[in-house]
Amino acid sequence: MDKMILKEVMPNDVERITRTVKNDPMSNVLMGSLLLNNKSQSVYFKFYPIQLGNRGLLNEVIGYLYGTVSNVSQPEFAGVAFVSTDMLNPFYNSLTEDLKKSVQQEKHLPAFFTKNVPGYHYKYNVLTDKQRKEILKWSDFNKAIVFDEIIANTDRYPRNLIQTGSNQFCLIDNGFLATENNSHPNWKSSQLYRERNYENQLALINQAEIQADARKGNRMIAAADEYFLSYNHLLPEIEYWIDLLIEDADKQDWREFLDFLEYRTNSINSLLSNRYGLLG
Repeated sequence: MDKMILKEVMPNDVERITRTVKNDPMSNVLMGSLLLNNKSQSVYFKFYPIQLGNRGLLNEVIGYLYGTVSNVSQPEFAGVAFVSTDMLNPFYNSLTEDLKKSVQQEKHLPAFFTKNVPGYHYKYNVLTDKQRKEILKWSDFNKAIVFDEIIANTDRYPRNLIQTGSNQFCLIDNGFLATENNSHPNWKSSQLYRERNYENQLALINQAEIQADARKGNRMIAAADEYFLSYNHLLPEIEYWIDLLIEDADKQDWREFLDFLEYRTNSINSLLSNRYGLLG
């Protein structure tokens, strides 16, 4: 497929995996490098188990693609790399149990990767007052709220922000969409509620302020459509990744998920009005 936003990297172009990352004893996020256009790039790899109904990998794909339309700050490039499981063996004990099974059964695993973003990684999911004030001053803060509301990202805790400068942040991790079960990212098509206000961690930061001054909320909601431009040009690429990564038995669920996203994109003003209690 021509002119894809996301990169597709074959096993021979994955150079190395060097270490695990994140502040957890068990983690499927690893750091390493790969070749893009014959240039070595430092990246984060995020692995998800290969099993029917696992949503994490394609959640990441769709989340990043939608982020390009929202024009929010995110890693400069991203994609899917097919990684030899031999490279994961040195880190086997730090992987989650379900990923260990995939490592045992497969020769290669797809991983979502993003360019390494220099900056400060928050280690915890609770903000200090200073951190909260910096996020509120972030120029893309309202855009990021709108973005997460549309894709129903329920996992934008502080650890999924990278502080890249004074009052500047980069969004990472779109693995958990349309589910409030923090143990896995696997939404069910029967539980896709188009009009629901799923947990939006960034919206919680300014909720009290908006509810105290409805004018701020109304201005934000009025501008929401400008934050999210046409997304139809993404559909051919999304279809490509669905066909490549998803088993036939799961593809109808993903069609329903795309319908879910289309509704939320077109209804963002009412979703935000309801979230902040500004209806009527």
